[in-house]
Amino acid sequence: MFDDILTVLSVLGSIKFEKFRDVCDTLLKHYFNDDEQQRLLYNYYDIMRDLEALGHCEVDYENRIIYICPPSFALLPRRGLPRIVLAGGRSELMLKRITKLVNKNYDKVRIIFSDQLSAKNPLFPKTICIEAKSTQILKQVTERIGIEGDLKTPASWNLSITAPSVNDIYESLVYSEQFEPNWKKEVFCHENLYFRQFVCTDEIKLVKYKNPISQQQYTWIWNGNAAAKIDRGWGRYVILSRYKTDILLFDQIKQRFAIPSTIPLPKDLARAVSLCTGSLPRKKELHKQLGYLPRNTNITVYEGVNNLIALEISRKLGLNLLEANL
Repeated sequence: MFDDILTVLSVLGSIKFEKFRDVCDTLLKHYFNDDEQQRLLYNYYDIMRDLEALGHCEVDYENRIIYICPPSFALLPRRGLPRIVLAGGRSELMLKRITKLVNKNYDKVRIIFSDQLSAKNPLFPKTICIEAKSTQILKQVTERIGIEGDLKTPASWNLSITAPSVNDIYESLVYSEQFEPNWKKEVFCHENLYFRQFVCTDEIKLVKYKNPISQQQYTWIWNGNAAAKIDRGWGRYVILSRYKTDILLFDQIKQRFAIPSTIPLPKDLARAVSLCTGSLPRKKELHKQLGYLPRNTNITVYEGVNNLIALEISRKLGLNLLEANL
């Protein structure tokens, strides 16, 4: 339980990307031989992105540093008994204290350890939830443990309403006349939903570049001959919103929300939907065409997303929800 990547990173507090890879490689050797490691599809950046989506860390891509967040509890937006999930850093001592306290009050509260099955990687930390008969009991538990958390409003709702919208992002851009660098580049195609090398004649376009010396990647959005730096996650959805490419899927009955796997949600919104359950999304293929999305499109499906959160995310991204059986 205590030899996952998060427990190790929590001791360090922050870590450079290069060192993070070394730590992952060292831990993987305890689980797999060299051939098995080569076949792993879940790479370093997957681990990093998913840790951030679940509120365990913040990633500074420009300076290539991962910062572990302080431990905190997030209220989940679920029916039935109230439940909170542990976010941020963790330690073996902390988990033992939580388990001991819960076991002493087993008639009122229980702790739930769940594997992140969609991660398919033993390095990824378990989901740790605490469920009680009332939020008042949960509050007493968190106070005894000494870990903060908002037990009045689900974290997913707070995150979705405070996140910026694509309009906010677009209006905040600072454009200037630029000469395009002679670097390797790819343009985001709003029809195929991924970056690729092609001649794009659109007035407004999203382009990512790679510095041939530092290998650092940069993302610019162009408007004619002027360009501005933009977060890649938001940049994709700025383009999709501009061209009215509706790709958000929602199953109201099963409370499932999905997106094409090639266009991950911006960080704040990814965290909002991830903290509906505290678990990572699963991947699947569409069985039939939906809107712009052809049959067999790979999609990322989030569980436990209610109508309010799905509609708020739709509003923030400037895209309509497509009804789907997920």
